[in-house]
Amino acid sequence: MPINPRSWDIPVSLNKLQEEMNNMFDRLYHKGITTGPFDGQEWAPAVDLYECPNDFTVLVELPGVEPEGIELQITGNKLTIRGTKEPSGEEHPGQESVSTERRFGRFCRAIELPAEVNAEGVEAKCHNGVLRVHVPKTEASTAKAIRVNVVE
Repeated sequence: MPINPRSWDIPVSLNKLQEEMNNMFDRLYHKGITTGPFDGQEWAPAVDLYECPNDFTVLVELPGVEPEGIELQITGNKLTIRGTKEPSGEEHPGQESVSTERRFGRFCRAIELPAEVNAEGVEAKCHNGVLRVHVPKTEASTAKAIRVNVVE
């Protein structure tokens, strides 16, 4: 039995479709699988985002990146992490590469945080190749318990 597309009654938005496609390509790009490791394109490190009642914690995998070369920027509720990962110097002249998967060069990752944040209170530490960014929420965006009174 043929399906009549007009009977689906699903609103179609080209903007929404484009947004979904962009999100899909962003997810692929951020996993580092859409471009080769030495093609000169910026790459994006893997990120974990955790939310607590008063803050966010962002963990970023940056093995081999010197902390001094990491740039953090907060604009509104967007955290942007940029930097450069230099080659390790472990290349062997005269030897042919069989497989190369490690990424070098400029990287950038922008994370939209799901609440308003206090840019003045951001703290960042790097340990064992993992950047930990602590981002406090603003007073207005933190959850507050509201007591319900009994009316008699």
